Amino acid sequence: MRYSKLVYFFAGSIMTLITVLATHAVDAKATVKKGTHVNLSAEDYVEILQLINEYPRDVDAGAVRDASWMFTKDAHSVGMSGAPMVTPQDHRFFYGSLIAKEGQARKAGNRHFNMSPIIIGLPDGTARGSSYMMGISIKGPGEKPTIDLMGKYEDIYVRTPDGWRMKERIWTSDSHVGSYQDVAPSPVLADPSTWTTRTEQEIQRLWARGMKRDATGAPVPLPQAPAPAK
Repeated sequence: MRYSKLVYFFAGSIMTLITVLATHAVDAKATVKKGTHVNLSAEDYVEILQLINEYPRDVDAGAVRDASWMFTKDAHSVGMSGAPMVTPQDHRFFYGSLIAKEGQARKAGNRHFNMSPIIIGLPDGTARGSSYMMGISIKGPGEKPTIDLMGKYEDIYVRTPDGWRMKERIWTSDSHVGSYQDVAPSPVLADPSTWTTRTEQEIQRLWARGMKRDATGAPVPLPQAPAPAK
């Protein structure tokens, strides 16, 4: 009888300990560390920063792989190539075209510069990022470089067995001085309203306009408006 009571006692103690540890782990994951603007380990921060910096190197001249590897299987992205990309095949089609024979990565004189990154860890274990981007090219022999575009990326990163990857990415190109654009704000750790990217809202808006992709990942041509009657 005494043996049975000891078994129940130790079993109950172990279950209690497991519950306490599990609750502590959940609570720790669901909080933001006090006094930090990053809320990430140094290693995680550097790995995500590396991902941001590898992106232009896999789409510009000299790339040996397409950038679709940077996205999760359920990743959604918009702004880089017309119709939203919501499947692995969508991303492979677009980024594969950049390293194809006539793609951007096979042509010289064009570079993209990602800069001023901000990366924060979110309470759910994901991370939110923002970075500026500037596209510069040299149009002809002996010509000076020109700035072709600038804007910013807003991202959500998730940790996978293969490292950090992008789950959401939205690119917004700047227009001109005075043309205010309502874009997702860059992330601020203390402000949860900045923890989203607005990627899904933009995807729904573009889908409503008929901007979709087929099973191969190619954009579906928009229906042509009927010619006016003569």
